[in-house]
Amino acid sequence: ARRGFTQVEAARAFLDPDCYQPAPPSDLPNMIRAAERLEKAIRQGETICVWGDFDADGQTSTTLLVSTLRELVVQQRPSSEPVIRYHIPHRRKEGHGVNLTVLKRLIAEGVDLVLTCDTGVTAHEAVAYAQTQGVDVVVTDHHDLPPTLPEAQAVVNPKMLPDTHPLRELPGVGCAYKLAEALYVRAGQPEGAAQYLDLLALGIVADVAVQTGDTRYLLQRGLEALRHTRRLGLQVMMEIAELNPHWLTEEHIGFVLAPRLNALGRLADAHVAVELLTTGDLARARILATELEGLNAQRK
Repeated sequence: ARRGFTQVEAARAFLDPDCYQPAPPSDLPNMIRAAERLEKAIRQGETICVWGDFDADGQTSTTLLVSTLRELVVQQRPSSEPVIRYHIPHRRKEGHGVNLTVLKRLIAEGVDLVLTCDTGVTAHEAVAYAQTQGVDVVVTDHHDLPPTLPEAQAVVNPKMLPDTHPLRELPGVGCAYKLAEALYVRAGQPEGAAQYLDLLALGIVADVAVQTGDTRYLLQRGLEALRHTRRLGLQVMMEIAELNPHWLTEEHIGFVLAPRLNALGRLADAHVAVELLTTGDLARARILATELEGLNAQRK
């Protein structure tokens, strides 16, 4: 009641995710436009580059979108090789955002479409350059809006919603998840995005997102998924950190798992995070998780 819940139904939905009705992805402005452009790229076999960020929110966002696009390419064009690339900036060499020099190189190497996550809402110069080269940019981001938006094919950002909207506080990985959800729904697989709930929980807590509306609901769902994650990289990270996954809470994400991922982005090259979070090779997962352990010790 002190939190403002005066109706039983509202209180029950707050406490029990089974009683909560999440908002549809289409509530996010430009979501349909973004999904349609990505579907076209998948149909036509275009090379898509997912451009993320080096913190844990950016790493999980990148992993989520790369995995989604690769799966949809395989399903819709089984005979073709998935042409899904990704780029996570190097903190010291590039800094945040869409680095123009790197973007020029990627376009020269044949990238047809750039999809940003957890970044891009202020990338006016980079988006303008891409347009001159005939390359479309789809922006998904959650950072504060600039006075004018870049001239991208679509800009999807929860900050464009009213303050009271349940999607307003989504972090970068939440925005990426809603895009994945939209793509899977349109592909006739309404539950397809649920496989990424574990990544979602990591990113939401790591980015200290405000726990209201759908953000809280997705973390409730994500924590349960993380306790039973099938990702070898996360299993090994928990094992090395001596975490019992069955008792895992948001505190373990905030103080054990997220700092290891953030150490990677601060002290090394965060590109390997995507490999860690997607690999099916246990030996490789152990090598990468051990590397994270060392970087985290160095960070401390």
